[in-house]
Amino acid sequence: MHRLKLSIHEFFYTLLAFPRAWRFMRNHRLWEGLREYGWVARSLVGIGVFGAAYVIFEAVDWYDHHADAPLSAMMSGESLFLQWFNELTGSFSEGLLNWVTLILLEVVIYHFMRRTLQIVLKKNVENAHTFKPFVNAQIRMIMVSTVALVGEALILNAGEMITDGPVFWLFSLFIRSTMLGYVIADNYNEQFGLSIDQSRRHLYRGYIGICFGLGLPLLLMMKVPFFGTVLGPLVTSVTAAIVLREKSDLHIIGYQMNEKERAAAEKKAAKKARKLQKKRQRSVA
Repeated sequence: MHRLKLSIHEFFYTLLAFPRAWRFMRNHRLWEGLREYGWVARSLVGIGVFGAAYVIFEAVDWYDHHADAPLSAMMSGESLFLQWFNELTGSFSEGLLNWVTLILLEVVIYHFMRRTLQIVLKKNVENAHTFKPFVNAQIRMIMVSTVALVGEALILNAGEMITDGPVFWLFSLFIRSTMLGYVIADNYNEQFGLSIDQSRRHLYRGYIGICFGLGLPLLLMMKVPFFGTVLGPLVTSVTAAIVLREKSDLHIIGYQMNEKERAAAEKKAAKKARKLQKKRQRSVA
């Protein structure tokens, strides 16, 4: 019960942090420095062109179908904006595009997370704008997103066999939001050297509410073509950095292993030491 109350508190705390994150992003001009990556501008332009083309195509298609009476159509249930809303709501169960978007925007999420920590913690990552660190972050994003997507599908399939209707819709909303929030929060843990497994365990132990609070607004923002799709992950990454810095002690004491993890780590270290010793003996002989 205590953990449930804590998760509910963290959920609302995270939601209320979004306006702070937006002001922080704007006041500190976190987008500055993106040119250091060189190719990021072209990526954003490509995403922007795709989003704009989608909006223009839908507008032209709608006008072609209502050319005789566009005003009356807008006043009726055939409004273009209502059509967009219905399409976005209909794609709610087809969340694959959300994961693809996060992977494509990883370079910007990576930059905004790093810049936020650079300001609030005075934490610098040497040569973070070079190609190799970004490639490592991109590979990790693909791996974490894949794990989250598969886990989401398995949980929702199991849940659908147990219940349906409004209960399943609420359950689905929680799972999808939490998985999205987990992927963003993992970017924070990555900055402190946690492996993917360590990050997952760390967030599961005490920060489910934060993951849900990050993922729900992100899920809704990503329903808005272009602006929400691009800005949503950015402001969410800043929110994650601010909230986890305030609620987590990771930046102070680092990741704390439990007894089982320590035993496994000691066993792995001992095995590595034995291999190294054998290698030295062979080289001497």
